[in-house]
Amino acid sequence: MEKKVILLGALLLTAHGLAVINTWYWLYPSIDIPMHLLGGAFVATFFLWLTEKYPGQWQVSRNFFVRATIFLSFTALVGVLWEFSEFIYSFFASYRAWHIAGGDVTDTVTDLLNDLLGGLAVVVVDCLRYNKLNRSHE
Repeated sequence: MEKKVILLGALLLTAHGLAVINTWYWLYPSIDIPMHLLGGAFVATFFLWLTEKYPGQWQVSRNFFVRATIFLSFTALVGVLWEFSEFIYSFFASYRAWHIAGGDVTDTVTDLLNDLLGGLAVVVVDCLRYNKLNRSHE
């Protein structure tokens, strides 16, 4: 799983880098949606990897709602930090700094929602995988 997490992270960072360099976020604003969905999925996958690699330090309940709350809290934390980084980037990179950095609240909330939806998809798949494995051992 470690190689998959690294590969997913590298692909996501590469796609983000290409989107910034080629101004795709500005030319095609809707590209932000799959990027945040994938970003949320990556963060939750990374957290899942942590819980499986270090089970003694990251004991997370198998209860779906508890697990979803913990995973989505981690995903939301990273999403909020990402939004802060976008704010800072916009502030310093723009000649109209404050106008752009003031930002669009709708865009920020939509980004965070997409982060959470991506993370939730990982939690659902993980719970389905866990339930399938347990049923096959019964």
